[in-house]
Amino acid sequence: MIGTYTSTRARGLAPWRPQKKTCVILEQIRAVLAEYQDHLPLTCRQIFYRLVGAHGYAKKENAYERLLGYLNRARRAGMIPFDHIRDDGATASLPGGFDGKPDFWNTVHNAADHYHRDRLAGQSVELEIWVEAAGMAPQIARVAHPYGVPVYSSGGFDSLSTRWDAVQRIANRARPTFVLHVGDHDPSGVAIFDSTEADVSKLLADATDKSGVVWFARVAVTPEQIERYGLLEAPPKGTDRRGQWKGGTVQAEALSPAALAEEVEQAIRAHLDLDLLERIKATEPTERLELLAEIGERPL
Repeated sequence: MIGTYTSTRARGLAPWRPQKKTCVILEQIRAVLAEYQDHLPLTCRQIFYRLVGAHGYAKKENAYERLLGYLNRARRAGMIPFDHIRDDGATASLPGGFDGKPDFWNTVHNAADHYHRDRLAGQSVELEIWVEAAGMAPQIARVAHPYGVPVYSSGGFDSLSTRWDAVQRIANRARPTFVLHVGDHDPSGVAIFDSTEADVSKLLADATDKSGVVWFARVAVTPEQIERYGLLEAPPKGTDRRGQWKGGTVQAEALSPAALAEEVEQAIRAHLDLDLLERIKATEPTERLELLAEIGERPL
């Protein structure tokens, strides 16, 4: 006899009539999303920490699990837009292609319409930002990309393959690289960052004969930020035996999206020649118009 799987969880778009106390929490969630509309999508963890800080929501793991359930049902019921929340996990690799020559030239025209120079050209260093939580990467990219700074999800940087990719990327550059890191202030997050810093530096020296070409700095979360922003701390997990950790732990999502954006932007600007950046940006409008004129002469 073949068994069957039975689930009471909602599937597809499903109506929902939440209890009165749940409706209060949903209004608080909407308030958080409205407060940080310039930083959408938010991760579930970011919503959780803002509810804790601003609305007195319980800072417990079972409360977080309940929140995940509320967010699931609210999105399925059309109470919260799907694209206002980003979940970690899924990645995609698309084959690409064009629907004929007109589609190709339309794509080229669109690319020219958004033309901009390499914003890091001529700078003394290359910059990268590594973000521990993949769900936060789009928010960081919104701050970093106007400066020409790429963003990588570093959650997998305990993987040797991922570290080797970083080594190859850094070794092929003519300038040194400065890595800015956003991650949790806890034993695992700090240990992985420290291990990656040491391993990438050693691999560069051993495999490419390049040393002193990469530096690392924690942008968030730092002990100074925990004190300055009054971030709530939690005790380390009992299962985490990494090092002799002192004090509490704070996840990166505990920083408000606005505060995190400000910290990242300040760190980027501190490493750049801002006058040079402005000169590069000043050349873009004229070159963009020239490209559009050249493309406009081509038949579709």
